[in-house]
Amino acid sequence: MNANTSTSPARAPWAPAQPLERGNTAQKILEDLRRSILEGQFVRGGKLPTERELAAGYGVSGATVREAVRGLVASGLVEVRHGSGAYVTGDALGLVAEPLRSMMQMERIGVAEVMGVLKALNMYAAEIAATQASPGDIESLRKALEALGEATDADDLSARLRHFLRQVVTISGNPLLTVLSGFLSELQVELAVRLSGGTFEQWRKTASRLSRERERLVAAIEARDPEAARLAAGEYHDRAASVITALPHGESAQLDDPLLASLVANVMRGRSKKRP
Repeated sequence: MNANTSTSPARAPWAPAQPLERGNTAQKILEDLRRSILEGQFVRGGKLPTERELAAGYGVSGATVREAVRGLVASGLVEVRHGSGAYVTGDALGLVAEPLRSMMQMERIGVAEVMGVLKALNMYAAEIAATQASPGDIESLRKALEALGEATDADDLSARLRHFLRQVVTISGNPLLTVLSGFLSELQVELAVRLSGGTFEQWRKTASRLSRERERLVAAIEARDPEAARLAAGEYHDRAASVITALPHGESAQLDDPLLASLVANVMRGRSKKRP
């Protein structure tokens, strides 16, 4: 062999950090992979070992590995891309949304309860935002508010409204608050769109009824007045509840659990389409 010729080292076979305990093999593999993801051994955006590598490493069949990976997909930790493999997504909102959906259906949580919790979360977030928002944060929030008037269709307006609401909470710097509020805000927006009739003109009229409250909220955060920001967020959500219940079928929707389940399903489908 030519002395100048170099060869790449052979790739070491993948193996789990420790042997599996006895029990349901697919479930044990799922739990082991979940732990590896949560502990950072498989990084967000990174690719899992191939099905063949996982099967060899665990000493199981490909079918068992597929069952475990399906569980990771269902929990929002992993996404399978056809022809490419399984990737760690770690979508925080997705991780929270699925258990919340199950809990809301099991406990028969209604729209009124959802909006009440959202109000409390966003009042807290606005108070923190007014305390610690940087000049850049305030500029981004102001731009998000102004961008609402530039929407070109119903979907675009919904996306801009969700972005504005997310900006307020993101400034808090609390990931848990951001995720919980984000999920419930998406439900609220989805409900308002549905009850508005679905057309751009109807949805724009509904959204515009809260423009004054949104302006007051941003102004309070800009003024770095925590109490004013907290009260402005509360007024915004009270007004939102009033506007939504005034829409056709809005009042009866407050306790319509099938409607809420449908809204959650729409939010989940919408998020899956946004993933790369």
